[in-house]
Amino acid sequence: MEIEDLLEISSEIRDSIRTYISESTDHGVVIKRREQDVTRKIDLFAEEALENALQSRNLCARIISEELGDHVYPEGGEPEFTLIFDPIDGSTNATLGIPFFCSSIAYSPNVEHIMFDDVQASVVAAIYGKTYYAVKGKHAWVDGTQLPRTVEGKTKRAFSIYTYGADSIPEAMMQFLKGNRNMVIRVLGSIALEMCLVAEGALDAVIDVRNLVNGYDIAGAYLILKETGGIITDLDGTEFGTEVGETHNVSLIAALKPDVYTQMLDIVSSQ
Repeated sequence: MEIEDLLEISSEIRDSIRTYISESTDHGVVIKRREQDVTRKIDLFAEEALENALQSRNLCARIISEELGDHVYPEGGEPEFTLIFDPIDGSTNATLGIPFFCSSIAYSPNVEHIMFDDVQASVVAAIYGKTYYAVKGKHAWVDGTQLPRTVEGKTKRAFSIYTYGADSIPEAMMQFLKGNRNMVIRVLGSIALEMCLVAEGALDAVIDVRNLVNGYDIAGAYLILKETGGIITDLDGTEFGTEVGETHNVSLIAALKPDVYTQMLDIVSSQ
């Protein structure tokens, strides 16, 4: 599958989601509760939009997704490749009418044992905004502009730091948040989009210490950040070397510049 195909599929999914939101008032209704999350009507609609895109192209894929798990579509077929799909990253925002959420889709030509490094192309499409995409070994882009880009007018470092609900928060992190006024904090509610903002150079780092991130949440944005030269690891500084579909309940640090990454790693590893 070429990046043009993945972009076309992602665009079709986004258009379908936008139309669905504009024509429905109950897209945020919870239809299933899970241990750490919920499934909403909009999530299943996005899953169906991907299936429609595959069906119209006579394609069969292994799909690793948040809502439907690890499955083959069409059922019973022989998959030609794997897609790692987060139908709506930021569904709470979508429900509340906050226009910061996305669909994330990552492609691997393999159909078994998909590691993060096996992802060859990805698209993270903000439902009401930009399209980020990457091809392994061929850079990352946002709407045709290669990443990272120059962010004009930025006067302070900007971070997204997820700590709410965490079982423990490093004391050094608390001191960093309390004592540094020469920065801004934005916790925006879509980890994939925020990682793309790091790749873009808008955010300096994303840190999540809650042990709630799953492989399908970040697979698309992972490649985009890596193709800009960025760094993403767990809080011990270990790169994600697990199978994407087996990666659950992790924390992470994602940064574009090595010095910022090192500073954040020192903070979260200080106990």
